[in-house]
Amino acid sequence: MTNDLLSRLAKLDAAPRTEPSAAEIDREETLLRSVLSDTERPTRSVGTAFRRPLVRRTVFTLAGGLAAGVTFVAVTGSLPGLGGSGPLPSSELASWTPTPNALDISADKGSAAEKACLEVAGERPGSPSPTIVNADVRGKVASMIVMWGAEDASYCLAASDGTGISMAIDPTAEVAAKAISLDTLGARGSDAGEFNYALGSVGADVKDVTVRDSGKTVHATVQDGRWTAWWPDGNPDGLITGSVTLTLTDGTTRTVTGDALMNQRPE
Repeated sequence: MTNDLLSRLAKLDAAPRTEPSAAEIDREETLLRSVLSDTERPTRSVGTAFRRPLVRRTVFTLAGGLAAGVTFVAVTGSLPGLGGSGPLPSSELASWTPTPNALDISADKGSAAEKACLEVAGERPGSPSPTIVNADVRGKVASMIVMWGAEDASYCLAASDGTGISMAIDPTAEVAAKAISLDTLGARGSDAGEFNYALGSVGADVKDVTVRDSGKTVHATVQDGRWTAWWPDGNPDGLITGSVTLTLTDGTTRTVTGDALMNQRPE
């Protein structure tokens, strides 16, 4: 085969000439999820999983340094169709509040939400008894992290009618005292039933994490080395289109754009 023929054939190669960027990989994942979800039949289920989120473990430090690496977590359960009401009732999502209230697991409402989250997360035979952290309630919807030891954890949202959804998440990351990690983020549902979520780990000196997105200011729940936040009617692709602000124990703050937080390449 002559060099001239090889040269002409190379022009027809559909493979990209350069490695895709992190942003291009995210767009490809988003498009794939959209195509797959459109082929599913809409269903209603008490226990359903999040669709695969956009996942990027990033570290946001006070000095402004960002270190990123791509990692994926397992998603449990089947992928339901995206009905207009979403996996949680739109009427309950409408009760959302930007500042969460602590959820008392021992109270009736808290124990009901815990039961729903444990049911949708599934049994863990032989695992330690579950521990609940980052439990909060925004309006009528509770959220929490359920842990079976240090390595097995799920993030869950539960509505007051007993419906709930859950996803597996990474173990708590070790980050610098004045830093946070962005472990996972994404979107679920559509129309009035759409909501976004983001969560990660925090350093010892981080007191508050605030997400500003789609006209909403979301005060995250920060507890036991993690931060969690969710909000309705955000970016349908699960991206943080606004900003994230850290408040440290000494009162200082720093704000970074969501785009920079998600797409900063490794240093």
